[in-house]
Amino acid sequence: MDLVQHAISRARPAGAPKAPLLPLVVCIASAAAGLGLEVLFRLHGSSLVVAPLLLAFLGLVLAAQRWEERRRACAAADEWIMRGYESRASRLGWRVEELTSRRERRLLGGSVRGIVPELAAGRLPGASPLNRVALRPFRAELIALADSLDDLGRPVSAAGILGVRRLLTEPGSVLYARPYFDERPRNIGAELGAILDRLEVRR
Repeated sequence: MDLVQHAISRARPAGAPKAPLLPLVVCIASAAAGLGLEVLFRLHGSSLVVAPLLLAFLGLVLAAQRWEERRRACAAADEWIMRGYESRASRLGWRVEELTSRRERRLLGGSVRGIVPELAAGRLPGASPLNRVALRPFRAELIALADSLDDLGRPVSAAGILGVRRLLTEPGSVLYARPYFDERPRNIGAELGAILDRLEVRR
């Protein structure tokens, strides 16, 4: 166990939250081993069954606690990154690495690119919350954003990745928001351009 913990600590960047699933995996493996021994040696008794179940439940509780710790750590790191603190050599380096990873870029790039077909003029109305009418003139900007994310040979900033995430997930994003009668129309092109510009790594 000490060797496993040592390997995990070496693989995890400094300051990174602990792996949420590790306690669950360890507890379930231990519970399964215990049940296996009971079957192998034909042991009986309610306590022999309850103990592995309690161990598995403990794993679930510890995993839930770590998920919450990770959520808070990511939220705090994201706030600092959006303020311009995103050096890979800093204590936030673990979060910068996560946000700018190939997996994250592919995921976000695919999501942005998937919006473009939804904006076709002949597309029938559906359950999609996209503000299709307002977005149609800005398909080129969305494609450029997806291309920038998909170009894995070109570095991107973590703050830019957070901007794309918010574009895709926040209800007030230009992708979904519809102006009320007393509001001025939003400059969708400028907002998309700002996100694209923020993806650029400043030397």
